[in-house]
Amino acid sequence: MEKLKREQILSALDRLEEALIDLENKTNLAKKYDYSEQERLYRSLRDSLILRFELVSDLFWKYLKRYLSEQEGLQVDVNTPKSVIRFALKAKLLSEIDSEVFIKMIEDRNMSSHIYKEEIADEIALKIAGHYECIKKYIDRLCPQEI
Repeated sequence: MEKLKREQILSALDRLEEALIDLENKTNLAKKYDYSEQERLYRSLRDSLILRFELVSDLFWKYLKRYLSEQEGLQVDVNTPKSVIRFALKAKLLSEIDSEVFIKMIEDRNMSSHIYKEEIADEIALKIAGHYECIKKYIDRLCPQEI
């Protein structure tokens, strides 16, 4: 796996973690603002979190596909996120439970970029921390210090 790809996903994961922390700490940041400014700050932080989540989820499935091909030596003839996740499950690289989390993550990612409603954005934002933890677990396994 080339170093640049590893650095990209690790950097994107760091930015996602920052966005999670910022949104979690928004109450402390917003104390000096009135309600409408607090709402604006919340939406801005939430939307930043969602955009970073979209990037990380895209990088993750593409990295997973390359890992299966280059590190596991498997012929990966699929090109969609869900099919790569299913392929990784069949290759026993992912657990069944985690593959379900990743499928839901892809669905949330697709929904976030194709249907924009405040309620849906709020629901997805609440799920991102769980998606982040699952991605982080596998990236730590698949991206040791150097591959």
